[in-house]
Amino acid sequence: MKTHENRALFSKAVLRATACLFLAAGVGIGPTATFAETVGAMDIEAVQQQVVTVTGVVKDKSGEPIIGANILEKGTTNGVITNVDGQYTLKVKGANSVLSVSYIGYKAQEITVGNKRKIDITLADDTELLDEVVVIGYGTQKKGDVTSAIASVKAEDFLVGNFNNAGDLLKGKVAGLTIAKPSGDPNVGTEISLRGIVSVSGNASPLVLIDGVPGSMSTVPTENIASIDVLKDASAAAIYGTRGAGGVILITTKTGMREQKATATYSGYVSFSNWVKKADFMTPDDIRAGKTQYNDEGYDTDWLDAVSRTGVTHNHSFSITGGSSTTSYYGNVTYRNQQGVMKKSGNEDLSVSFDVSHWMFNNMLKVNLNIVQDNYKYLDKYDAYGVNSLTQIYRQAVIRNPTSPIWNEDGTYNERSLLQYYNPVSLQNESTGETKEINTRITGNVTFEPIKGWQTNLMLASHRSTGKTGSYNTKYHTTTAIGNLTGEASLSDNYDRTDYLELTSKYHATFAGKHRFEGMVGYSWSRNTYESAGMWNANFPTDYFGYNNMGAGEYLTDGKASMSSSKTESTLIGTFARISYGFDNRYNILASVRYEGSSKFGANHKWGAFPSVSLGWNIMNESFLESTRNWLNNLKLRAGYGVTGVIPAYSYQSIVRYSYSGGNYYRDGKWAKGLKALSNANPDLKWEIAKELNVGLDWGVLNDRLGGSVDFYVKNTSDMLFDYAVPSPPNLYTSTLANVGKMRNSGIEIMVRAIPIQTKDFEWNTALTMQHNANKLVSLSNDLYQTENILWQQGVGDPVSQYTHKVEVGKSFGEIWSLKAVGVSEKTGLFLIENPETGQAAEFYQEMRNDRDNWYQRMGNGIPKISMGWNNTFRYQNFDLTMQFTGQFGYKIINQQRVFYENNAHAYNKLKSAADAIGGIRPLSAQQSQVVTSYYIEDGDYLKLTNMTLGYTYDFKKSTYVKSIRFYGSIDNLFTITKYKGSDPELGSNNFWTAGVDSRDKYPTVRSFTVGLNVTF
Repeated sequence: MKTHENRALFSKAVLRATACLFLAAGVGIGPTATFAETVGAMDIEAVQQQVVTVTGVVKDKSGEPIIGANILEKGTTNGVITNVDGQYTLKVKGANSVLSVSYIGYKAQEITVGNKRKIDITLADDTELLDEVVVIGYGTQKKGDVTSAIASVKAEDFLVGNFNNAGDLLKGKVAGLTIAKPSGDPNVGTEISLRGIVSVSGNASPLVLIDGVPGSMSTVPTENIASIDVLKDASAAAIYGTRGAGGVILITTKTGMREQKATATYSGYVSFSNWVKKADFMTPDDIRAGKTQYNDEGYDTDWLDAVSRTGVTHNHSFSITGGSSTTSYYGNVTYRNQQGVMKKSGNEDLSVSFDVSHWMFNNMLKVNLNIVQDNYKYLDKYDAYGVNSLTQIYRQAVIRNPTSPIWNEDGTYNERSLLQYYNPVSLQNESTGETKEINTRITGNVTFEPIKGWQTNLMLASHRSTGKTGSYNTKYHTTTAIGNLTGEASLSDNYDRTDYLELTSKYHATFAGKHRFEGMVGYSWSRNTYESAGMWNANFPTDYFGYNNMGAGEYLTDGKASMSSSKTESTLIGTFARISYGFDNRYNILASVRYEGSSKFGANHKWGAFPSVSLGWNIMNESFLESTRNWLNNLKLRAGYGVTGVIPAYSYQSIVRYSYSGGNYYRDGKWAKGLKALSNANPDLKWEIAKELNVGLDWGVLNDRLGGSVDFYVKNTSDMLFDYAVPSPPNLYTSTLANVGKMRNSGIEIMVRAIPIQTKDFEWNTALTMQHNANKLVSLSNDLYQTENILWQQGVGDPVSQYTHKVEVGKSFGEIWSLKAVGVSEKTGLFLIENPETGQAAEFYQEMRNDRDNWYQRMGNGIPKISMGWNNTFRYQNFDLTMQFTGQFGYKIINQQRVFYENNAHAYNKLKSAADAIGGIRPLSAQQSQVVTSYYIEDGDYLKLTNMTLGYTYDFKKSTYVKSIRFYGSIDNLFTITKYKGSDPELGSNNFWTAGVDSRDKYPTVRSFTVGLNVTF
């Protein structure tokens, strides 16, 4: 708890105690005590003129009575204080009288009496309204002074469940922020996008800062997070320059507090996971009934069950925090062991963090040290070619003949000679692999405040990561058996180090009670070094060593083994400044600029400037709205404009390497490796530029029990990076990366929060977020670099390999095009395809597949038009229930699983629906080749109960050792309301070129049941 909160609580306690003493002493004994009775200053003549009696109860937001609250008739000295039950009775002059209600630590209210004779009043905490502090770039700001689009989520609002990624905590809680988990793989994190598509080639994901140091959503235990603030618009993110175009997510971790008694907390849970939905493939009974051409081999084999299990996860976190008058500390140890539903998949994570701060020289100097070390290991099927991947094992399990045995009678694996038809149990059992990572983040801050309000901070930080990945396939593995190898192994390692230095100096002050000023200047420097190495070998004399004896393979002596290594370095330097001014809690302005340079930029564009400005008008504080303050709590208009950038992922330099295969030449009687170009030099390469205008309105009414915000934005991105075909020679390489393209995003975000019910024992809090984004590709060419205005993309791969998406200048990304099937031929069983010009249908023929100009039609867009989140919290006495819904609407999905497995032409297992009569006529013929048509394109709309948690908290008021204990149960992905026939309509957001494609091999979504315990000592 912060110092000002402690003081507020102490003041409340003192006043309540004082009021009780006065009341108990007989001063104004009864339902109320007037000021005349307590102070002796009441005007007797005024009393004789009072004609209206008003009664009521004053409570806090929890429904508890407030003792000693002041009820004053505005403009007079006539007033009372509430009694021990929060009750009051007051005679006022008439219906036009205004009651002024106040109490230290609460926001004052004014209420017109009108025709009401009983007026109950609920006071809201000051700290929960406009004085709440939110984190912005390089500092904090009072919520009432914020002029940009910023969303803040505190720890008490986080979801509870089987989460190993901070992105899960934000899902559905921030308008404009789309968070998806498109796979049930425990080693796959969340995909995050903010306000649509920003770049077609550069890194457009939000910048994630953990206590000011760049990181990722997976590099901090969720138990250690105190708050997450999202800088959504460019006026807020411009202070981060070339890294801010995708928005900025600021994660603040927990720290200790001064003068706090030592407190220890244990949090632990165990979770059980399984598939939410299994694809409905043919069973042995279906095969024996002749619904597919598989031969009945006499077995009943559940191949998916053979490679899967109930995944068990247990997580334990222990923290201790406290502090003296000069020192605060916080330490945490978190251990997590997660099993995937697929066998031999999962991860193990041990994270240790420690934060200590010390104040010296009468609080003029503060020294802070934060150390975090994360030891992460995950088991997975790792293979450079994907044969051992979890998705490949899943594919083989569902397409396998369910009447076929796993093993032959001699104990060997049952294999078949079909193309890409492997035994999934062999792939799983005869392969080992794991990845180990050690991430260390060390951050030190020295803060000097020689005079009140002037603060200078030096931050030095280093983030280092080392990783090692190894995999081995035994001689019994499918691929080694096919390749006639006696084992194959790969081993790789990497080292990633980034050092940071930031120096900031800021000054804030208040003048004449109405003028607020803050100024800041700063300098930042960072350098990244990345190194990697890898090797591969085969034909080992024994499987015993796995990948731990790479030199034992015969391919090394035969010259067939391979090895590689690389190293890259980059530097980023920036200077920045910001000023903020506020007048009379009504008008606020904030302006910033960052001047930044990067070694990744071309020689002609090393540096760039990123300015921003934003304005805020607290309309509710204007005198012309004074009469509305009894019901209007907040009305603020915001407007901001800023410029941000996207830093290129590649260097401006020409890159060449020694060829790994091919390109060798014969010289002086021997073969030597030749140099191979990888890119062309471009001295004009620079950052992508995003210019954004945001207009927003914040509002709150009815004692802030109903409120929200609306934001409208327009973002124009120019100088987008794209690879352009160029002639070679004269160029070394056949394409050049250049800044040419333009894109436009616009959208609206809505957030509404409410407390529909609030009593002493029961409270219901609800919040709804909705967002709509429209995207348009403005151009991709200029006079120097040209490309087609229409680019076709393959959304469905081998063996269909069909174009499904048309990216067209002037249109949005995600446009799905295909053949339109209007039925099936009763005679041949082939699709009937509509001719878009004549409207007539023709039987499918092979040339239609690639005749995009004459036969393809638009089938919709794969990017949702609307995304929403709906969060509800119910509290009854010590019980709490949280329900979170998420949904997306207005988009199409290509169901790849149906494309491949509703087709009767191949010899693999099929979905049961492959035997269904299309349109009541007949199933598809075995002569119908695999092809994407509108028959496989479905509506993706869904509403999902993402998380539901029921908890009970018990406070030990008299215990010396235990302060509180909380039990809870949680379910993730409880149900989904949708017409989509696939496993889950929630898709990832990263591949916008072919948005709306649901992979046939997707690791299915899992449902987790969690039981947990939190104990505070």
